[in-house]
Amino acid sequence: MGKTMVIYRVTPRYMGKLEETIKQVEGLKAGQVVDVKKEPIGFGVTVLKVGVIVAEKEEGAIEKVTAELNSLELVEEAEQQEMTLV
Repeated sequence: MGKTMVIYRVTPRYMGKLEETIKQVEGLKAGQVVDVKKEPIGFGVTVLKVGVIVAEKEEGAIEKVTAELNSLELVEEAEQQEMTLV
C-alpha cells in the first residue's frame, strides 16, 4: 500500500503561542506528521509548513487531515499546498 505526503501551510491563530501551535499540530491523529518548519512571511508573522503522511488507498484521508488541522484551537487556517507519493 502506497503513501501520500501532503504539505500544508498552517497559519497560527496567535503568533505568541507558536510553540504551543506546533505541539498541537504534531499531535494530529488523522495522519503522521513528519515535519514542521517555521516560515517567516514578514511583519512578525510566521506560518508553518507541515508535512503529513497518509495512506494512499484510505478513502477521504486527506480531507480528514485538513478538517482536523482546521479544527485545532490554535490554528487559524490550514491550506493544502502540495502532494506527492512516497
